[in-house]
Amino acid sequence: MTDANQPLHDEPLPEFDLPDPKDAMPHEDTLSEEGTRGVVPVDQFLYVGQGLKADEFTHYVDTYNFGAVPPNFVVLHHTAVPSTAAAPYPSGWRWDNQETGLSEGQIYRKRLKQLETLREYYRTSAGWDRGPHLFIDETWIWLFTPMYDQGIHAAQGNGYRDSKGTLQYSIGIEVCGYFEKTQWSAPVAALVGHAVAVLKRKLNSFEIRYQKFGGGISSHRDYNKPSCPGAAITESYYISTIQNAFDRLSNVQSTPIADNPITTNTPLLSATPSGSREKAIAFIRKSLPDNSEYKNDIETIMGYYWVYAPSVGLDPFLAASQCIFETAGLTSGWAARPKRNPAGLGVRQEGGLSFSTWDGAVQAHIGQLLALALRDDEANQAQKTMMAANPRHGNIPANLRGVAKTLAGLSNNWTDDADYANKFATRAEAIRKG
Repeated sequence: MTDANQPLHDEPLPEFDLPDPKDAMPHEDTLSEEGTRGVVPVDQFLYVGQGLKADEFTHYVDTYNFGAVPPNFVVLHHTAVPSTAAAPYPSGWRWDNQETGLSEGQIYRKRLKQLETLREYYRTSAGWDRGPHLFIDETWIWLFTPMYDQGIHAAQGNGYRDSKGTLQYSIGIEVCGYFEKTQWSAPVAALVGHAVAVLKRKLNSFEIRYQKFGGGISSHRDYNKPSCPGAAITESYYISTIQNAFDRLSNVQSTPIADNPITTNTPLLSATPSGSREKAIAFIRKSLPDNSEYKNDIETIMGYYWVYAPSVGLDPFLAASQCIFETAGLTSGWAARPKRNPAGLGVRQEGGLSFSTWDGAVQAHIGQLLALALRDDEANQAQKTMMAANPRHGNIPANLRGVAKTLAGLSNNWTDDADYANKFATRAEAIRKG
């Protein structure tokens, strides 16, 4: 896959204090039988060492070869130490410490070095040649032990052989923080849920239900550590979090689709979408090159429009169709990583916006459409919040607020093109018809 994080490696990283490896992971204070090798040479430790945003992880999993015997259950943990500012441990080092004033790229590189510290803990203090598969914080899903291999993280929960002698093994997920008294923050919960939902969709080897061993989702306390992943992370909590994420990923469509043709008189705000997500996905898939970096991300990117637009009364099909129209079906340079600009946001005015995730990019796009469809005095709180998700919201002139109740209002306003609305409506109708 394209290494979307490569530009993050170019910025100088200020000096910071790396923790001692032996001061990490207090919930591993009793080593399992795997820890008998002494210090494992670093070149023999199974390690990936890369952080991925949500859409990048989706692409990674969708193209990943899990082998003939893929994992068939998930085990959740918390790191406890390192903890985080939002979920602190009473003592010890914090994953997100010493980051004030750092850019995202510098934070990425700092946390990658800390991930290497955790590797050192496992290979030196624990004497293991591998560890859990994923570490998740509020921004990145960190690839640790290859998911192709059985990991070491939960004694019998690592894996076992069934009555037929077939290997059953889990994906071990460490969530950064100490969750004895506090639940996952919203960004952390979103990433944990997304990670498991993407694995579920790819593998279909487990169900989103609480179940020890093969076929479900469980936690470290089910095997050998009662305090992990923290008392606040109950079975009902993590199952509902993951189920909600899977529902968003799947985008179960219960809203009826409008039958009316799309014209310049079609309203932007509507409780009834003017077309389906499936038609938008199919339209992109027909023309997207086989070597496109987004070949396996179409469902995720389009899905965000159906996650966010209905919640603020915007027609998700029109917003998604504009993304397709503006980016030539996700093939334009502005759509490419690392820009991820879904609709030419700010290209004419501020030189163009870039986004670290498609999740944020789609919210900004929806926010800009809302700002053209509504004045502040016409907007409810949810709509105002979505508008604020657009980094350039404050730069939208007052005379443009509320001018686009229908597609016709986008002409001479979204761009300088007087025929923009007609061109957009023609493309949206073609997508709708398939």
